[in-house]
Amino acid sequence: MKKMAEKNCDKTEFKENPVMILNSVARLFDANVKAAAPPVHAISSQSCRFLMMSLAVRDGVSQLELCEKLHLSAPTVSIGLKKMEEKGFISRVPQKEDMRLYKVYLTEKGRAFDEENRRIMQSVDEKAMTGLTDAEKKTLTEILLKIRKNLLDEETIE
Repeated sequence: MKKMAEKNCDKTEFKENPVMILNSVARLFDANVKAAAPPVHAISSQSCRFLMMSLAVRDGVSQLELCEKLHLSAPTVSIGLKKMEEKGFISRVPQKEDMRLYKVYLTEKGRAFDEENRRIMQSVDEKAMTGLTDAEKKTLTEILLKIRKNLLDEETIE
């Protein structure tokens, strides 16, 4: 068992593994976004930024809908929404038909933050894509969409 583990942890193999490179790129992207954000407006987690972007496209959704749409766990969404609510970026409105159910809405402050966050992400995206041709960008997008589809395949999710 130890020999198999050693083989799987080969540093050369690790550095050349496309999925590990993808993970590294995602972390670097996140670090660049955080570094570019004004400290007063910073949201500490990538999941909060995804929640914000999703709500900017369509708010008035439940926490469960956010979990399903973003493929995030219920605790991750709950904690993210709590942080966003504390900063005044969202409001939760109980539903008349079931007071246990809340719909989540972006506030004006949240919408303004989302616009700034999108500008920062666009800037980091441009930095990341520097030197790539349009054809390379298209190919990269197609490959990433295939990887995402593979990971979303119901047979692979437990």
